[in-house]
Amino acid sequence: MTPALSPAQPAAKTLSDLYAQLRPHNLAPLWEVLSSLVTPTPTTRAVPARWSFSKVRPYLMEAGELISAAEAERRVLILENPAMTGESRTTQTLYAGLQLILPGEIAPAHRHTQNALRFIMEGEGAFTALDGERAYMHRHDLVLTPAWVWHDHGNETDAPMIWLDGLDIPLIQSLDASFAEHSADRGAWPTTRPAGDAETRWGRNLAPARRIEQSNPHNPLFIYPFSDWRETLESLRMSGPAHPHDAYLMEFVNPRTGGAVLATMAAFARLVPGGFETRPMRSSESSIHVVVEGDGALEIDGTSYALTPGDIVVVPAWAQRRFVASSDLVVFSYSDRAAQQRLELWRELLL
Repeated sequence: MTPALSPAQPAAKTLSDLYAQLRPHNLAPLWEVLSSLVTPTPTTRAVPARWSFSKVRPYLMEAGELISAAEAERRVLILENPAMTGESRTTQTLYAGLQLILPGEIAPAHRHTQNALRFIMEGEGAFTALDGERAYMHRHDLVLTPAWVWHDHGNETDAPMIWLDGLDIPLIQSLDASFAEHSADRGAWPTTRPAGDAETRWGRNLAPARRIEQSNPHNPLFIYPFSDWRETLESLRMSGPAHPHDAYLMEFVNPRTGGAVLATMAAFARLVPGGFETRPMRSSESSIHVVVEGDGALEIDGTSYALTPGDIVVVPAWAQRRFVASSDLVVFSYSDRAAQQRLELWRELLL
C-alpha cells in the first residue's frame, strides 16, 4: 500500500503555501511547467555548428603521437555542440567524432547497444570487421556497425585512416539503455566469413531466398561504397529536375526492410547542382551534414555557413534550413529520423 502523507497541515492560503507543502513529498504542480514541457514546436539546447576537417586533422594526428589505439580503445576527437560542452553531444540525440587509426594498429573488438556509422574522411584500405567479416574502407564509403554487433578496426596499410563516427549515444543515454562488452583478449574478433560476403549476398538487389533469422535482426549490409552511391546521384540528375526542397536526395536503406539503415539513425546522400538553391524547410530531426564535393552554403535560421569539402555542419531540430550551391555540391548526412519515425514523431514543414 502507498504510505499516507504526513498528518494534515493547515490549509494553504496561497499557492506559495501549497508549493511549500508539496516539496517534502516530491510533488510539483504541472500547471507551473506545462507550457515548457509540451511546446507548440520542438525546442532544443543544440545550436548550429560547423567544423572544418582540415583544421581538426592536425589535432587528431597529434593525439596519434601521444596515445595508441589500444590505450584509447577508440582514438576519437568528439565534435561537441557549443551549447553542450562537456556532454559528448553533437545534438540532443546524436554524437559525432573523428577517429584515427594509424598503420599497423588495431582498435580492439567490442560491442554495445549504441548504433554506429562510419563515414570515411581520409585513407584507403583499412578495415572494419563485423562479427568477424571485414569490410575494406575507401574514402567517402558509408560503413555501419549496428547495435550489439562485435566490431573492431584495423589498418594494414602504410597511411593513416580517418573517419567520422556517428552514434546515437545521447539518445541511448537518455533511455538508460547502455550496455557494452569487450573481447576477452582485447584484440580483433576472429575471422568468420570472407571479406565482402555481406555485400555479395545483400548489396546487389538480391537476398538469400531462405533467410536465417538472427536474434539481432540488424541490417545485414554494412558497407555502402562511395563509387556506387555517387554514380546513383549522377543518374538521378539525368532523370529529371531537382526537387525544390531536397535537390537530388537519396536515402541509404536496409535491404532486408527497405527502411532506414539503422534502428535509430537514417543516412542520406544529396546532390545540389551548381547554381541551384533549395527552398527553406524545417523538420523535427536533428541532422549532421558532411561536404563531400563542391562549394556553397547551408543557411540555418537565417545564418549562412560556408561549405567546402570536409566541412561538417549540425542542423538542430526544427531549424529552418536551405542549401545554396556555388558548384555541384555533394553532401552526406545522418539524422535521428529513424527513431522519430518508429515513434511516430517525425514531421516536416516545407516553406
